[in-house]
Amino acid sequence: MQRHTLYAYVDGSDLEDVAAPIEERLVELAVAPGWVTSRPTVVNQKTDVSGSHPDDLPDWDLGINLALPDPGDEPEGWFGDVERVAGYLAKLHSTFAREFVIGIADNVTGVTEDLFFVESDAPDLGRLRSAIGVRGG
Repeated sequence: MQRHTLYAYVDGSDLEDVAAPIEERLVELAVAPGWVTSRPTVVNQKTDVSGSHPDDLPDWDLGINLALPDPGDEPEGWFGDVERVAGYLAKLHSTFAREFVIGIADNVTGVTEDLFFVESDAPDLGRLRSAIGVRGG
């Protein structure tokens, strides 16, 4: 198991009207050939937050998880997988008018950190690279 997972989820919990078509598009991305590290997995799960107000929407994770290579063991071109996800999310943003958050989860500690938001049709991939801590072009 990789130590870190990149997550890329729709930002928000009011997803009833878009969940099915977004999930369908994410499955298309995940099964497409050409991944360098590994195929991403599609996530579509709701979690009720205990102690929340009865009118609160449950947390809804809808997006992609991508196992990241361990630092120092990155195969050539691995960051292209991350850019591919971000570019695809930009298309989904354009189609569904939803923002997406990209972050990294530490699979050992359980800590997650949101690093980047896809909120336009052309995300700043240089900023994404910097947010994830990747050097070079």
